[in-house]
Amino acid sequence: MTAPTGPSPDLNVVLNAWGLGAARVTPLEGASDRWRVEALDRDGEPLLLRRYEAARTADSIAYEHDLLAFLADRSWPVAVPVATAEGATSVEAQDGRWAVFPLLPGEPPPDESIFLQRRGALLALVHADLADWGGTLRRGRVDDFDAAVRPHGLASFEALLARVHAVDPMRANMLAVLRMRVEEQLEAYGYADLSPLPLWGACTSEHVLFDGNDVTGLIDFDESRADARAVDIAQSLLADSRSIGWRIIRWVAGYSAHAKPPLTEQEADLVPVVMAALMLRRTASALAAAQSAAALDERALAVVDEAITVEANEADLRQVIRTAARLSPVV
Repeated sequence: MTAPTGPSPDLNVVLNAWGLGAARVTPLEGASDRWRVEALDRDGEPLLLRRYEAARTADSIAYEHDLLAFLADRSWPVAVPVATAEGATSVEAQDGRWAVFPLLPGEPPPDESIFLQRRGALLALVHADLADWGGTLRRGRVDDFDAAVRPHGLASFEALLARVHAVDPMRANMLAVLRMRVEEQLEAYGYADLSPLPLWGACTSEHVLFDGNDVTGLIDFDESRADARAVDIAQSLLADSRSIGWRIIRWVAGYSAHAKPPLTEQEADLVPVVMAALMLRRTASALAAAQSAAALDERALAVVDEAITVEANEADLRQVIRTAARLSPVV
């Protein structure tokens, strides 16, 4: 499916699929693809209407919904999609794919160290339950850099390099060298040897809702896929730690205290490499999006410099993570 280019969708037409044609619909603050829905002809809690990105396939959405149902069965506070009368949890209408969810209560927590530790512990407990998932794994690999650019119309990472080289040969070379080093390090630390399990993909401050000290919602499972759990850890640290040592220590300490099985030295050593791989994927995606909009300028290209910085800090990050996980130091 391609992104909608015509007039704004008629949301009441979309909601008719759930029998919610008569509803008050208001945009959620800061979100262009989510709306608060209050049915006018029935009592009950408000709902959330969501339009998926055009790149999301029906299979990936179904996988996400199955995973949410599994976690709900394990008593996690997740929003299980509301089914239509025909039993569908997503529908195609108004040039988009849509789903309706309960609107979970709570707010993101304050930026305090105790909540870093709690998020680390939370992800470890989620991983322990997801290890029991009996469904088909939707496999993803952190080293699939081609996948980062395909949604923006490029066939491969090499195609992106060619576009960047035409504008900034030096940064194109930096990207090529970074990819080579990341792939070498992933192999050196045995990434391919680790067993995949379903991942959340977004255990960050904005995706864990609290009411006081109580966790009231785990949200945003768009990136759920099967990969090594080090990938989920790295994703969270990239988002929440800001590469600050004490923040990493608090988060990893929370995770390692509840990890089943315990975090291994191999996994701890791999996390900084995966952080660099994820940053490379993010950079490739941003550059691909910029070139598709004819905006591959200096501002867009500056993301390359940030990716290089993450990779350069690998050795220090490895020592910090080992310390936080109470593993022997790197010698």
